[in-house]
Amino acid sequence: MFEEKQHHHTKWFLSGDLKLRQHDFGDGSVGIWISIHKYNICFTMIMYDFIEWCRELDINLEVDMSWNNHRGFVIESKDQVLVRSEIKRFIDINNLKPGEDDEKFSDDEWYS
Repeated sequence: MFEEKQHHHTKWFLSGDLKLRQHDFGDGSVGIWISIHKYNICFTMIMYDFIEWCRELDINLEVDMSWNNHRGFVIESKDQVLVRSEIKRFIDINNLKPGEDDEKFSDDEWYS
C-alpha cells in the first residue's frame, strides 16, 4: 500500500482497487475510511468481525462517522501502519467485496 496523496492532515493510500482515506485528528487519534471500487466497505468489515480481529491484536478501534456521515474507524495514531496492513490482510483473507447496500464515494468527495 503506498501513499497516493497528502493534503494538510489527510493522507490517501492505494493498493489496486483498495483505497484508504486517513485523517489525523490532532489528538492522538486517526480516522480511516475504506473504499473498494469506490464503495465504503466499512460496514461489511464490521459484519465480518473486523473490530474483534483488531482487539485480538490489541488495537483499540472504534466506529466513527465524523467525515460526511460515512462509516469509518478511529484508531490511536501509534497503530496506523499496523492497521493499514491489517485492513488489507483482513479484506484479502475474507475475500471481501462491496455489498449492494454499501455507500458509494464520488472522487470529489473522497479527495475533499
